[in-house]
Amino acid sequence: MTIPQTKIMLCNCGKSMPLDGTTVNEACGQADAGSDVATSLCRTQQDRLTAAMEAIGADEQLLVACTQEEKTFEDIASELGKPAPQTINIREMAGWSEEADSASPKIAALLRSAGDAVPQVRSMTFTSHGRCLIYGGGEAGLSLGKALADKLGVTVMLDKVTQELSAHSFAGQLTQGKITKADGHFTAFSLTIDGFAEAEPWGRSEPVFSAKTDGVETSCDILIDLTGGTPLFTGWDKRDGYLRCAADDRAGLLRVQAQAADMIGVFEKPIYVDFDENLCAHSRNSLTGCSRCLDVCPAGAIVVAGDHVAIDPAVCGGCGMCGAVCPSGAAQTAFPPIDATLSGLANLHRYYSEAGGTAAQLLLHDGQWGGDMIEMLARYGKGLPAALIAYEMHSVGRVGHDLLAGAVTLGFERIFVLMDPRKGPEYASLHQQIELAEALLTGTGVVSKNRFVLIDESDPDEVEQIFWQKAKTSKYTPAPFAAMGSPRAVTRLGLRGLSKANGAETDVIPLPEGAPYGRVDIDTDKCTICLSCVGACPAGALQDNPDAPQLLFREDACLQCGICVATCPEKVITLVPQFNLSDKAMATELVIEDEPFHCTSCGKAFGTTKSIENVINKLSGHSMFQAEGRTDMLKMCEDCRVEAMFSQGDKMVDVGERPKPRTTDDYLN
Repeated sequence: MTIPQTKIMLCNCGKSMPLDGTTVNEACGQADAGSDVATSLCRTQQDRLTAAMEAIGADEQLLVACTQEEKTFEDIASELGKPAPQTINIREMAGWSEEADSASPKIAALLRSAGDAVPQVRSMTFTSHGRCLIYGGGEAGLSLGKALADKLGVTVMLDKVTQELSAHSFAGQLTQGKITKADGHFTAFSLTIDGFAEAEPWGRSEPVFSAKTDGVETSCDILIDLTGGTPLFTGWDKRDGYLRCAADDRAGLLRVQAQAADMIGVFEKPIYVDFDENLCAHSRNSLTGCSRCLDVCPAGAIVVAGDHVAIDPAVCGGCGMCGAVCPSGAAQTAFPPIDATLSGLANLHRYYSEAGGTAAQLLLHDGQWGGDMIEMLARYGKGLPAALIAYEMHSVGRVGHDLLAGAVTLGFERIFVLMDPRKGPEYASLHQQIELAEALLTGTGVVSKNRFVLIDESDPDEVEQIFWQKAKTSKYTPAPFAAMGSPRAVTRLGLRGLSKANGAETDVIPLPEGAPYGRVDIDTDKCTICLSCVGACPAGALQDNPDAPQLLFREDACLQCGICVATCPEKVITLVPQFNLSDKAMATELVIEDEPFHCTSCGKAFGTTKSIENVINKLSGHSMFQAEGRTDMLKMCEDCRVEAMFSQGDKMVDVGERPKPRTTDDYLN
């Protein structure tokens, strides 16, 4: 079977799944390409695979519907001097299921989506020289050091030296000490050590150490922690190059040994987040506004850097949470970006529908915990329902309200998010994102009950029950759209179409407290149009008119960061979380205006009437303005005011006659 420029080879894996080749072929748009389905491409029918590889043209590619035997296919291609075929998993995702007979639309959708373009991802390069520090572990640390010494430059640093510890001879270095500060990342860990001492070479039955020194600074490429205490890093499992297990965990020690042994040479790491500090709304004028990314980052990769934050791509583990919660788009996931993800989901739903599938549901999962759970259900349980389409993400931490609402807009009736229960505290923001997505859907006329399901169960039986439970969801009219631009733009585009398609009664959607959309409510009776809020607003939602004393507001730009509230000297601004779908939200509106105040001396406009009257009112009771005519100077521009101050007989700046300098004669006489 073929899709333009792609030849597909189906295999029913020893007849363990019912594959309807004709139906799948027709769904892929190639009704005349045959319907032959292989039984054992990886074993007895390798000749078919070989023939297909040799027949592939220069502008074609081969797609084999099997990922388990990917290494076998690569070896065959290498022997033939041909490029390795692309692979896709239809067995665990569709074929091994109690509803496998009805899974042809899903299989066709998965096959067609394999040919979609994948966005290019930027990466960074690391060079590891194999400098490895093993911290703690006693005898286990020494044994691990001896096992790694022939591949890495190993230093074992004992956190405790006990009498039971015997001297060892190995190619590395033995030290003792306590790490008081750890920073950095793979190939560039920076450590500060107290009580540091090196082992002397004459230790016989017991190690002998030199004098201890505090505050020793050192660095390493790989850091192995066997102390069993508090991890040296926040989100330690996301810190590349930092390996950790208990000293008495034999399986863990073998795993660490295998991982560390390969950590020498040149490595590439994707840059998971694109960050634009110019869009960051963290703070202005030392007033903190948005700190959402700082609150959710589990890896400690985000730090404050003045009025904005900074993201260290070398530390970032790619959880995607900053991109899900960032209101301005300053932090956008790039592995892949949200518009590419929604475009992929749009194609997946379209392929499924064109193949005859109905009532599509979406399962968002990662490749580790989620992939293992799906495989376990397929091998030992009922598998996935025929209408439930799995979509693998680098991390489900990027599941935000934009992705959830966007998927419903595209036509997925229910969305399941399969998260790793071991990382439950890290995913607290997911609950908030689901709450926000439900509020947005409700405002567009779509009932959100049972629409989103967050799964944090570790028991496969419980997960399977959730997948197969027939929860009722209300019908609605999807509004497929082309996702383009920033997360805010994508959200607005999708919701406007969904609202129109479902006949929403209002354009203004109330949102829960803390939502990143809304407007500001300004008490115009008390506002003096000082424009402090305009200077502080990081998104340009609050604006001024350079030609007139006016305060303007653009709702779609407002991030609800609260800097304007903290900045306002009159305390007349409050935040109103809402989502306005109308065109008015994208245009500036006049909030308040005033008449220019003209200098009573020269006639030059130098302020607004309200602001000058407010200043006069506040200073009229001050001791410096009790004399007659003093408050009149407040009605003058800066130039005339200075002139008036020096022209008065009792000058406000008069300090009297300057005393004469004393000389030596004054003291002698």
